[in-house]
Amino acid sequence: MTSGATTTHSSTPYQNGARFRIQSHVPPEPFGGPYRLDPRPVSALPDDVPILRVWFALRNPPLETAPPPSVTEHTFTITGTKTLRRVGTDEGGAHVVTGYLDQDQAVQYVAKIYDGLSYPLENQDTGEDFMTLADRDYAIEAWAYKTMQLAPNIVGKIVPGYHGAWTFSVDTDVPDRRRWVRMVLLQLVPGETVFDKILRASKDDTLRYDLLPDEDFRLRVLKQTFEAEISIWWDGGVLHRDLEPRNVMVQSDGSVVIIDFNRADIPRFWTQGSQAKHLKDAPHLPPSPIRRYWPLPPGGANFATTEEYGGPWARWIPQSWLDNKELAAEWVLQTWGNPPPNKYAPVTDYFLNHPGHKKRGPRLIAMLEKLGRKPAEKE
Repeated sequence: MTSGATTTHSSTPYQNGARFRIQSHVPPEPFGGPYRLDPRPVSALPDDVPILRVWFALRNPPLETAPPPSVTEHTFTITGTKTLRRVGTDEGGAHVVTGYLDQDQAVQYVAKIYDGLSYPLENQDTGEDFMTLADRDYAIEAWAYKTMQLAPNIVGKIVPGYHGAWTFSVDTDVPDRRRWVRMVLLQLVPGETVFDKILRASKDDTLRYDLLPDEDFRLRVLKQTFEAEISIWWDGGVLHRDLEPRNVMVQSDGSVVIIDFNRADIPRFWTQGSQAKHLKDAPHLPPSPIRRYWPLPPGGANFATTEEYGGPWARWIPQSWLDNKELAAEWVLQTWGNPPPNKYAPVTDYFLNHPGHKKRGPRLIAMLEKLGRKPAEKE
C-alpha cells in the first residue's frame, strides 16, 4: 500500500494548499469506557520531544482493520483550517480543515484529521498514549456517523452528511519512513457555532448582551438543540454527550446542526446495553424534553446557568434565568407542555408528582398541575 503527500515544511503538514493521497478505510470498532477493552498494548511513552513522538508513532501506528471490499483513492487538497491543533498551545486533538477531492473545487468538505502527534502526550486519568487517544476519537466518531446513516432524517439535516473514513501517509524526519494518519470527510455546513456568536459578543471576557442575537432567536436555537439531541439519540442510535456551544452550528436561517461526535455513546457497540427504543418495555416515543432537561439550571445536559457551575451555556440563555432559575423551568414547560400528537412520550406521573417539586413556586406548581400533577391536599 503506497500513498503520497505534498506538504510545506512547518510544524504541521496541514497547511492551505497541502495535498494528500487518501484511501478509503474501515475504522476500528469503538473501544474504552462502555465499549470493548483498549486493543492497543501499553507501551513506554517517550519524553515529550517531537522526534521521540515521531519514533513512537512509527512503532505504534494507528490500529489496522481488514481492508474495505474495494479500495477507493482520491487526492484531497486543503483549502482552509477551522481548528489547527498544536500541542502545548491548546488541549490538542483532531485537526479540522476544509478541502476538495481531486480537481472538483466546487464541492468543499470538512475533514477531521486524527493525527496522534497533535494530541496530548497521554490522558492524565487513564494513562492512554497519544496514538491511542487519536485512534479512539477516530473509531467513535466514524462509527457514530456510520450508525446515523440508517436514519435519513438525521444525516445531512441535523448532523453533517458523512462521506466516509480515510487514511493517508505523511513524511517524517526519519529517513525513508512515513507514518499513517486517519480522517473522516463530512459535509461542510455553512454558518457558525453558538460559541462563535458568544465570543463575538464578549469584550475583555465580559459578555455584551446587546451584541448577542435577540432573546427569541437564542431560545429558538436552544429549543432546536434539545430536540435535535433527542432525535439523534432516538432515531439515530447515538447519544452525543458533549452538547456544548462549540458543537452546535447555526445556519443563516437559524436552523441548527450538531457536530463533533468523538465523545458519543453508540449503544450498538456497548459490551452491555442497547439502543433506548429497543430496550424491553421501552416507550414507543422518544422522551419528552421536559423530563430529559429538567430542571434546566443548573442540571440537565450541562446547561448550567452560572460560570461557577461550569455551565457552558450560561452566556446564551436569558440573563433573567441567572437571577431566577424557575424562569428556565417555566420555559421548558411552556415549550413542550403540549407537543404535537405522537411526538414525545407523555411526562410520567412519577415525574409530575416527585417530592422535589414541592419546593417550586406557586406559578410553576400550577403549570405542573395542568400537565397532570395531583393538587396538594388542603389542610
